[in-house]
Amino acid sequence: MRIIFATHNKNKIREVRQILGDVASDIVAKSELGIDFEPVETGKTFAENAELKASGIRSYMLAHDMLQDDDIIMSDDSGLCVNYMLGMPGVYSARYLGEDTSYDVKNARIIQELRFAEGDERAAHFACSICAVFADGRVFHSEGKFEGLIAKEPKGTNGFGYDPILYLPEYGRTSAELTPEEKNSISHRGKALRAMRDQLMKVLEDDRKKGINQGAFPEKKEDSGLVRPFQTILVVSDSHHKDDNLKDVLSRLGMIDFFVHLGDAEGTEGLIQQYAGDGVKCFFVQGNNDFFTNLPRDIVATFGKHKCFLTHGHYYGVNMDLSILAEEAKIRGCDVAMFGHTHRPCLKMVNGVMCINPGSISFPRQMDRKPSYMVIDISEDGEFTYHQVLLDKWT
Repeated sequence: MRIIFATHNKNKIREVRQILGDVASDIVAKSELGIDFEPVETGKTFAENAELKASGIRSYMLAHDMLQDDDIIMSDDSGLCVNYMLGMPGVYSARYLGEDTSYDVKNARIIQELRFAEGDERAAHFACSICAVFADGRVFHSEGKFEGLIAKEPKGTNGFGYDPILYLPEYGRTSAELTPEEKNSISHRGKALRAMRDQLMKVLEDDRKKGINQGAFPEKKEDSGLVRPFQTILVVSDSHHKDDNLKDVLSRLGMIDFFVHLGDAEGTEGLIQQYAGDGVKCFFVQGNNDFFTNLPRDIVATFGKHKCFLTHGHYYGVNMDLSILAEEAKIRGCDVAMFGHTHRPCLKMVNGVMCINPGSISFPRQMDRKPSYMVIDISEDGEFTYHQVLLDKWT
């Protein structure tokens, strides 16, 4: 078994090897494999950013035929959270006041922000989230915290970043005044790594008891003899920042060629694209709850022999009827209209336009309240076959 940790930091990989040596004998930094790909960190939490990085490296390795059957790809994301500053700088710790701004300036600014704070008002902590992505697509998370108070002046030279301003009352020193051995024993990353070690050892033991072959991940399954469609589209909508069902569907569905999200992802588009994989062409449109995105309102795309109008639908009155949507699709030369917004599955011909709604994969509203999605198989001659799929349970 091999662990690939998404880092270039030699000190970090040394700590990972010390703590996770019981899980895998082969632990390497991604740089040691010649991987210089850096997934974009668009997450709103440490956990999301850690998963973006780990999933992105997995997708990269898969696309470049580097992924081994029993690989585990891991990444971490960490930062300083100051209570008085409502958790800031948090996930923006490295970018706080600008990526090129020195930590001397950043630390001075935080101390200035807390100039009127006293006692527990100065509470802060370093947080670390670690994500492990198995070759078969399973995802696991762990977290660790390193708590203290914001010092009134920076002290110490042993640390880096924000270490000089996190004061630890039980030690009477800042993090930057601890020895490396002291810090490693109580650090946020050390705690997260030890929690991940315990979790992985349990998962791997459970796998052995169940006879699960971790190497049998979907992309490596042997040919079952079934004839695969010429191409496949996965269509979803209205995930609303809750992606567990979507992750599960993508893991189980195996190879797809196109992924369409019809709005209200609520900021997780980058993460979803990582789940889909490098070889999948993804389309996202803006929903009525996608407030701070630059996603297009509508997209016209051709799949097979069909020209498709992709939209969330709230601008076209889809809660009332589909005639306006169908008319807009016809104006744009489309014979298929894909929409979301209603959270209800739909497959209906309206004025010569096939109107489809996959329903909501996270928050269904139809009578049976089952999350749903749609798979469209494209034959070699470009024709569509629609498969509306309902999930038995929420996740």
